[in-house]
Amino acid sequence: MSENSKKLKNFLKNGLQVKSEPEVEEPEPEYIEETVDEEYDEVDIEEDAGSTSFQTNEELEDTILALKAQIEELQETVKDLRENPPFPDMSPFVTTREQIKSLTNAIDRQNIEITNKTLTKSMEQIAAMREDFFKLCSGMREKIDVMSAKDVLSSFEAYEVDMENILTDGGVFIGHFPYDSLNTIHQRIVDVVPTNDQDKNGLIAERLSDGYKLGNKVLFKEKVTVYKYVEEAIETPSEETDSETTEVNTEEVSSKTVSETPSEEKKTTNNTEEEE
Repeated sequence: MSENSKKLKNFLKNGLQVKSEPEVEEPEPEYIEETVDEEYDEVDIEEDAGSTSFQTNEELEDTILALKAQIEELQETVKDLRENPPFPDMSPFVTTREQIKSLTNAIDRQNIEITNKTLTKSMEQIAAMREDFFKLCSGMREKIDVMSAKDVLSSFEAYEVDMENILTDGGVFIGHFPYDSLNTIHQRIVDVVPTNDQDKNGLIAERLSDGYKLGNKVLFKEKVTVYKYVEEAIETPSEETDSETTEVNTEEVSSKTVSETPSEEKKTTNNTEEEE
């Protein structure tokens, strides 16, 4: 019989038999100690991994808390800026033209406020000066028979200082403008001084009053006199010929008179002889 038929008979008699596992030999004590050490090492590695993961979680939590604190600070800053904006809120505007217009209006309002404050201060000073002027006039009426013209003049000269203080407090420049030649924007010609020096033409000869300027606006121009170049009179050729002809005529007349005088003397002598 073949081997296959034998295996088939055994299978029918005994059924399916599971092979028994070979007996495992007990390990030696030294080998057991090594395995235990390896197990402890693996446990330590796992614990280290767990500790590192725990540390990374704590760091993430700290970072998240710090970010939350920063976000809260930013939210408070944005809230404060919305309540008290340093510039006008441009959020409702879309186009650049509208933004520029709004910014210009805000600047104009600010300038108007500054101007109003300065103007109010100047008006207060003018009102005080007016009251002082009334007091001065009333005092002068009482002493009008006693006061001299010099005393009256000195009383009014005191107001020059008051008016200068009012203008200076308002930001007005008072004085001569720094121009040696005529500047029609800042200066006004009152008189002209003729000169034969062409280099002086257009230069300022004399400053007669102060100039007043507020910012870039000239309030009152400086009064000046200016040099003007004037050419000297030159004689024309016709005038020269006329003068020469007149000189020649005078010489001829004088010569004729000289020539006529001896003949007259001869006639007078002859007449005297005949009479004798």
